[in-house]
Amino acid sequence: MEENLVTLTIDGVEVKTKKGTTILEAAKQAGIDIPTLCFLKDINEVGDCRMCIVEVEGRNGFATSCIQTVEEGMVVHTHTPNVLEARHVILDLIISNHSKDCLTCTRSGNCELQALATKFNVLNVEFPGEMSKHKIDDLSPSIVRDFNKCILCRRCVAACKNVQKIGAIDCINRGFESCISTYRRS
Repeated sequence: MEENLVTLTIDGVEVKTKKGTTILEAAKQAGIDIPTLCFLKDINEVGDCRMCIVEVEGRNGFATSCIQTVEEGMVVHTHTPNVLEARHVILDLIISNHSKDCLTCTRSGNCELQALATKFNVLNVEFPGEMSKHKIDDLSPSIVRDFNKCILCRRCVAACKNVQKIGAIDCINRGFESCISTYRRS
């Protein structure tokens, strides 16, 4: 059994976990919180949002903890000044292209993005500029889609593909024109 275990250190805490475990899972096992936005266990584990970045000693740059697997002897830091600053900037960039009507939104008080903005003190957008402007899609009698609130985390795409086994939607276009949609012929 021991040969299937890996020992690493996360924020000074020694953690023993199974080979193949992600840094995010290992941190959770140790009671260490790493923020995420796009992550859904066994459904959407792609690291698109980058909120879960951490520093790994001996490596340049940040590691995306929801997809980076643990290694024997790995030393991980989840809340260094560099990590916290990078998460702040990432969140600021996400919010800079997001509808700012949080207080009147039906999700107010029950929104992961709003909770992270509060946690990381992203109260004023530091990156103002051009924002994507999308029409509200209310053509369906059962679904209203407001792309101005979409942060392109792709959770819905993963749920459609991996849970429903349909794959009817995906991210289309690029840059400011990116949105989640069905396939369209030009």
